[in-house]
Amino acid sequence: MPAQRGRLAPTLVSNNTRTCRHRIHCLYSDAFAGARERIFLTTPYFVPDLLTQRRLIRAARRGIDVRLLVPSKSDVPITRWAAQAYYDVLMTAGMRIYEYQPRMLHAKTAVIDGDWATVGTANLDYRSFFINYELVLSSGEPGFCSQLEQHFLNDLTESLPITSVNWKRRRWPGRIREAFGWIMRRWL
Repeated sequence: MPAQRGRLAPTLVSNNTRTCRHRIHCLYSDAFAGARERIFLTTPYFVPDLLTQRRLIRAARRGIDVRLLVPSKSDVPITRWAAQAYYDVLMTAGMRIYEYQPRMLHAKTAVIDGDWATVGTANLDYRSFFINYELVLSSGEPGFCSQLEQHFLNDLTESLPITSVNWKRRRWPGRIREAFGWIMRRWL
């Protein structure tokens, strides 16, 4: 699929079909593995499974511009803690993480290389990939991809980057919450 991304017509993808119970997971996994230049992700709940983590880390290590936009304020704090438990590993690999400041961010989008994008109900988390019924619109239509990418870049102007230096300075209570969130990640 990644090699032919550029001209794909809009397609609704469900993760609950007769033949596959996790199509959205496969869709994202293939897109991350096939990225050539950039991966821009927006999600309110970033608690990815091991394969998704590996694909993002490999992409960043290949020199792909991988950026993650998450909310600075969450309606489910434990999911934020679980996500933060992995920030150091992601940033060490070269991924850039931003926290959206103005309000709760609930968008769920991905734009790969500016020629493939998706928007829908699926978060980048275990529940969305393997448990919940989710639906995303996936497309290689240039206008759709361009618009989602521009929204992402606009949202970054209202976000603060998480830097390795500042991240290493965080206090111990936060680290304990992150460890707890990480332990609970499969149930979030």
